[in-house]
Amino acid sequence: MGMFRTLLQAFISPVAGPVGFILALVMCGLLLNTVYNAESREAQLQAQIARLQDQAQKNAIALHARLAACEAAPGDLPQRRADLSKLTPEQRAQRLAANSPQGFDVCARMESADRAVLETLK
Repeated sequence: MGMFRTLLQAFISPVAGPVGFILALVMCGLLLNTVYNAESREAQLQAQIARLQDQAQKNAIALHARLAACEAAPGDLPQRRADLSKLTPEQRAQRLAANSPQGFDVCARMESADRAVLETLK
């Protein structure tokens, strides 16, 4: 019962109002600061996600172009493209690796040379 009386006196005290008001202002300021920091961080992360999606799309386009270049054959190109269009990129790559077409070795050598040139430029 003594603890309840002490707590009641703390709330009734003339100092309790101003102290409570100051604490409420401090907590409001901390909350606003947290919200501002969270919004700033969210904007940064959204910008980073957009950059990564753009980079992933560019990488996918480049890989599809390389795959198409390695699959190209001078003879039956229209028929071959029709057959390959039904496959996923993963299936096309597996088929290309399994069959080892005539141009495959050339493509691998060209990519190796490209990498070597890029390494010297760094």
